[in-house]
Parts: sequence; structure tokens; C-alpha cells
Amino acid sequence: MKFKLTRKERRHLERFIRETKDKLEYARGTAILMRWRGKKVKDVAKELNICEGAVFKWERVYRKGGGVDGLSRKKASGRPAYKRPAARKLIPELMKNDPQTYGYLKGRWVIRDISRALKEEGVEISTTQVHGLLGELGLSYKRPKLDVKSDDPSYARKAREVRHYKQIAPALQKRGSL
Repeated sequence: MKFKLTRKERRHLERFIRETKDKLEYARGTAILMRWRGKKVKDVAKELNICEGAVFKWERVYRKGGGVDGLSRKKASGRPAYKRPAARKLIPELMKNDPQTYGYLKGRWVIRDISRALKEEGVEISTTQVHGLLGELGLSYKRPKLDVKSDDPSYARKAREVRHYKQIAPALQKRGSL
């Protein structure tokens, strides 16, 4: 059976393919256009590296009135998130305050500390999720610059001692000397 599209449908489908950023939606739209151009299902599946059943399925969805909307991905079903919404509410309030009010020694918030502070508030969330939420909320943070300059004449010696201590600190902590 020949697959037919009206001029309006074809233009709408071409615009959909051009504007989508999802590779699966792109493949779906391309498959429909290839079928309209007269390619066999077998050839379409081979060229797009998909199974023939997928081509038949997309064609059926497109024909049954779904059109381009039938080709676009739907939001995945599943258990609703409960930690992210809670963290989304807490993070802006947390960032308004100084980290030192929460007992952190740093003057700026660091993702790891935000995650720990959220845990203390009862929302256990990973640092990766905190990073993503900061981006979603449009909040930015600066990584602390761990570079100190000093006019102290014995600064170089003190800096060497600190570096040496940082190297041996894990071993001391393991032994229980710290």
C-alpha cells in the first residue's frame, strides 16, 4: 500500500524533522518521509538502523490521526519525583544565607556543602542532582579559588608545610592520629 501525504502534511513533517532536537523523533519523521518517497519498509529500517516493526508502528501511529504529534516523544510515566521538588524549594533559601550560618567554614557555597545542608534539612539528594537543580533554577555558584598570596617573608616555607601536611593527613587520619 502506497503511503500518501498531502503537501501540507509533508511540509509540517519536514518542519518537525528540521526543528526537533531528539534523535528518535528525527528518525521517526525521516522514516515517514522515506516511506512517502516510495522506499520499502525493509530499506527504511536498514538505512535508519531500526527494526521493521518500528517503521510499521510509526506509520500506523502517523496514519491513525496522531500526525506529527504521534511521532513526538511523550513524557515517561513512572513514580513522581518527591526529593527534587522539595530540594527545589529549599535551595534558593539556602543560597540566600551564608554557609557559615550552617556551620561550614567556607565563605561561599559549594555543591557538596549544599547537598549536605539539604540532607540536614531532611532531603537526601546527590551532588549531581544539586548541580542540575542549580542550573534549572538559574542559580550560579563560583568554585572557590584556593590560591592565597601573602607578603609574609616566611610564606613559601609555610605553604610547603601545608602541602606536606595535606599529603600525610589521610595516613594520619587512618591511624587515628588526627
